[in-house]
Amino acid sequence: METPFTSIVLCTRDRPAGFQRALASVLAQDTGNFDIVVVDGSHPPVELPAHTRVPLCRIGAERNGEGAARAAGLAQARGPLVAWCDDDAEWTPDHLRLLREALLARPDADMACGWSNPATLRRSRSVWEGGEPPCFRLPAADVLHWAAAARRAGGFDPQLPVFAAGDLWSRIAESGRVATLRQRVTMTRRAAPLVTQDVRAEALARLRRDWNVVAQKAQGVRRRLRAHVPARVQFNPATWTPPRRELHLQTITALPSSYAVVCHALVPALAACGVQVRLGEKLDAGTPPEIARYAASVDPQERLTLLFDYRTGPAALRGERVVCYTMWASGRVPPEQVAEINRAACMVYVPCHENVRFAEESGVEPPVRVLHHGVDGAQFPVLERPRRPGDPFTFGSTSVFNFGKGIDVLVRAFLAEFGPREPVRLRLNHSHGVLAVDIPDDPRIHYTNTFLDRQGLLQFFGGLDAYVLPTRGEGFSLTGLEAMATGLPLIATNWSGPAEYLDPDDSYPLRFHLGQAAGKWMHGQRMWGDWAEPDIDHLRELLRWLFEHRDEAAQAGLRAAARMRRDWTWERVARQVIGDFDLLARGITPQEY
Repeated sequence: METPFTSIVLCTRDRPAGFQRALASVLAQDTGNFDIVVVDGSHPPVELPAHTRVPLCRIGAERNGEGAARAAGLAQARGPLVAWCDDDAEWTPDHLRLLREALLARPDADMACGWSNPATLRRSRSVWEGGEPPCFRLPAADVLHWAAAARRAGGFDPQLPVFAAGDLWSRIAESGRVATLRQRVTMTRRAAPLVTQDVRAEALARLRRDWNVVAQKAQGVRRRLRAHVPARVQFNPATWTPPRRELHLQTITALPSSYAVVCHALVPALAACGVQVRLGEKLDAGTPPEIARYAASVDPQERLTLLFDYRTGPAALRGERVVCYTMWASGRVPPEQVAEINRAACMVYVPCHENVRFAEESGVEPPVRVLHHGVDGAQFPVLERPRRPGDPFTFGSTSVFNFGKGIDVLVRAFLAEFGPREPVRLRLNHSHGVLAVDIPDDPRIHYTNTFLDRQGLLQFFGGLDAYVLPTRGEGFSLTGLEAMATGLPLIATNWSGPAEYLDPDDSYPLRFHLGQAAGKWMHGQRMWGDWAEPDIDHLRELLRWLFEHRDEAAQAGLRAAARMRRDWTWERVARQVIGDFDLLARGITPQEY
């Protein structure tokens, strides 16, 4: 095979002599077929050679630290392979050839490294509570990797001023394999640090917290997997032989969890279709009586099982045929979750097609099917919204206001588009959890912080003229359906969950471009991989259009409400579950049928 094309990224900042030595060592490689990307944060910029046989380009980098510089370099890398060199390192003449050979000799490897001390690849429990991440101490100049593997792992964290390379190498190694070359192919020179000890200590403390969370979750998965195999209970076909259908549903049953909101609608819908739902005998404290009536013994766990509970994984259940319902806001599925799904689930439900792609690209092996949420038109009726002339036009949104919800984009667009004298308002309700955005002190913005039950939601929706979901990443975002069911026109990012139910005939898809989640915290973990960056200029246009075309917006909301009642019922969801499980009971996955 022809040797794959390689992009070499050379990062430098205020070390002109070191840069020239590093560049010379790269140009002296005994194998060709590469280009060079120089990420230059120097003042003044470093000098590049006037003529060279190698394609070479320069990126002017802001002095924002290692993570931002390396992220810029990776974004410009054109080759399927990427190698790194820094201005405090020099490559041996055979560096690139040896690493290429090591990587290509291991088809299952995502990364190759050369290093003289194998201990750098081991975990050190004396430094990290959960064990130091694998490959954390590998210098960037010793690594060659597939570009796709780095992007799958989420790329470099641009917020890290230092340790960004080791953080990414560890994430690649966490879910892939590393080909090691047990010899030194890089010479590193001692150089003055570019950041202070305080900055290094702060970055390391943050990474320790992050990786200890990862280690704890992985430990929980290993514990469940160890307990799973010897306790597996064989499926009893008699428990699901139509018209008899018995389902073990493991879920969260108490609010304010959004999983409980779905449970409170899906369980009665399944029961209305003839399914005997068993939730187990120990329900969450605060479970309402209408759901508690489905409490029943699930032992022996011989029934088909639907797991809709983020607190645990499929290996915690002893049934032979477990379907796992899960969702992800960004493009990288945690490796420990992938491992558990592959070991213990026979099928995976996700709420949107983007999640199918996330699962497949992350290595999920069982069939992955889209199962939407629904809305009950009787529970969320079309609301009367009498307005007097001169009443302000009111936009609104409610959810857990983490960074992924894009509420910061909504606030910026609202303040930029509307002047202080225009009759327009913005209502924001943060339902629960940690508020991750700044809500400005502006009389036009009404902010509350409370969990809204169904009656609270109806009251909130009744005070709005339009609902806005400028999200960066969603599993589904059920409030979009509920808002439209009450007759509200909807603006939502046309990606992931909302893209499933947006229709230009009665709602307003918001344009976006794909960006990187870059380690943002959501739901107790850091997000990596693709997600959407809403187009703030387009959002301003949509806000303005609805404000100036109130009657047309109201008519769009009524068309959306009719569509919700026709196409997005919970009965539709329950019927899909029954049809899929009828096949699973016969040993056929829906994808095979």
